[in-house]
Amino acid sequence: MSERIMNLFSEVHGKYEAMNHIFSMGVDIGWRKEAAMAAMLPERSFRIIDIGTGTGDLALAINREAVRKKKDVRITGIDFNGDMLGIARRKVKGLGLRNIRLENGDALSLHFDAASFDVATSAFVLRNLDNLDAFAKQLRRVLRKGGRFVILEMALPDDLPQRLLFKLYFRMIMRPIGYLIDRDAYNWLNYSISRFDKRNLIRLLREEGFRDVSARQLFTGVGFIVTGTKP
Repeated sequence: MSERIMNLFSEVHGKYEAMNHIFSMGVDIGWRKEAAMAAMLPERSFRIIDIGTGTGDLALAINREAVRKKKDVRITGIDFNGDMLGIARRKVKGLGLRNIRLENGDALSLHFDAASFDVATSAFVLRNLDNLDAFAKQLRRVLRKGGRFVILEMALPDDLPQRLLFKLYFRMIMRPIGYLIDRDAYNWLNYSISRFDKRNLIRLLREEGFRDVSARQLFTGVGFIVTGTKP
C-alpha cells in the first residue's frame, strides 16, 4: 500500500464505515455475511486470519456466523493502518470478545509462521495493494495444507448493461454525495474499482498453486467473492 493511500485511510477512518454503506447502497453488509459463511469449515475449531481487517467488520461478521454455527474460532485481524485498527479494537472490546486479536501488520509481509491458519480472509483490500503476487505468496505461506481463502472485493461488473448502470450510478448519484463526504476517498474508490482486474487475480492465485479457485458475483454485480484451497 502506498503512503498516499495509507494517509487517505487515516483521514477517512472515522467515516469509513458510513462511506462503505452509502457507496454500496447498504449491500456491503450482506456481502460480508456471505463471505463469513464461505469462511466456515466443517471442523468445529479453526484459526482465521483477516488480512486488512480495517475497522473489523468482516472479523465481527465471521464471529457472528461462527456463533450461529456453534464453531470455536480464533480470529487474528491485521491491518497496516493504526487509525482503522483503533476503531476495530473499540468494537471488539465493547463486545467483550476474547477470541479476536488485532495487530498491526503488512499484507505483503505477514509476520506469522508458515501454516499458522486454517482460513484467510480479506474484504476490500486487494484494490489498495501494490503487489498482488506478493499477497498471493503470503496467502499460501500462512495457510495450512487444505486451508481455504475467502476474498471479498469489488470490480466493474462483467455484464455490460450492469457495467453501464454502475458507471451512471457512480457519476450521477454517488459523485455529489462522495464529494460531500470526502472527494479524495470517492475518487480513489471509483478509480480502484474501475481498474481492478478480477481475471488477473484469479490467474495469479491459480499460478500460485491454489486449487478450486472460483469467483462468485454478488448482488449488483460489483461485489464478488473469490475462494480457493491450498493443496
